[in-house]
Amino acid sequence: MNRIVKSFVVLMLLSFQMMGQQVANSTHISEARTYWNPAYTAIGNDMIFDGFFRMQWIGFSGAPLSGFASFQYPLLDYNMSGGVLLNFDKTGPVSKLGAQINYAYKLKEVLSRYGQLSLGISANFQQYSFNGTNEIFNQPDDPLIFRNRSSVFFPSLGGGFFYTSNIREYKGNTFFLGAAMNHIYTTQVLINDFDQVRQKHFHFNVGGRFYNYDTYFEPMITANLVKPDIIDVLYSLKFEKEDTFWAGLGFSGSGIMALQGGVIMDRFGGNRYAKLKLGVLANYGVSSALANTGAGFEFYVGYNFDMK
Repeated sequence: MNRIVKSFVVLMLLSFQMMGQQVANSTHISEARTYWNPAYTAIGNDMIFDGFFRMQWIGFSGAPLSGFASFQYPLLDYNMSGGVLLNFDKTGPVSKLGAQINYAYKLKEVLSRYGQLSLGISANFQQYSFNGTNEIFNQPDDPLIFRNRSSVFFPSLGGGFFYTSNIREYKGNTFFLGAAMNHIYTTQVLINDFDQVRQKHFHFNVGGRFYNYDTYFEPMITANLVKPDIIDVLYSLKFEKEDTFWAGLGFSGSGIMALQGGVIMDRFGGNRYAKLKLGVLANYGVSSALANTGAGFEFYVGYNFDMK
């Protein structure tokens, strides 16, 4: 009976995610913001290779999986940057695999001497697939699923901005604010002749960094909205020691607690301009709706090379 109850809860949550949110939910790991907001692409002087992977509800078949690998490059002489991401997102019978191209233009000395406003756009090209072969349905003859498998390619456009009051690192207290919208434009996504309507997704991010010598605290709030409902709000607090390590706590409005930590390897490979960042995050649902879904984890790796 307990397995039946758990399976019912998971199926309800999967159904909510498939019908409501069509872009992977964001993360407490602030280094991974580029996927949700193209204006965050290489906002500083670093060329970045990074990757992110997330697995939710460990132990349940069909639980959400998502991740990306990206390359970001700053064009310092032109106050702009570009990037390419390969991404995937899978929940139950629905999966998306694609590539995203980001571009950002940087306006210097906005509101303060070291302030910077980045304006970004993104083009996303995804293969949307539905595979109901191994799923159990109440109505197996439903015309949406009776053919079991279907796949379609669709493009979409997004855009956003990101402002920081101090683009320099470890030089003073900083305030930052960002917002982005995905699926500003998208084509039809027809699965077995039914249109999977693409909803506009909104991503907001606000926070700050408060420094003390070579350490800082970073409180941050991130909101993910799909019109007209608020999907989730994430609250984060991170502590970082320069070029050494970071640790953080997080909570989401859906009732998930998170704990993260990472190491920073300065002068990686003997190069004084290079850093390697490795981070992990574990989370667990504490609300009544998520108590039976089990733990989840996230992994981040980033290679940063200072181009200045």
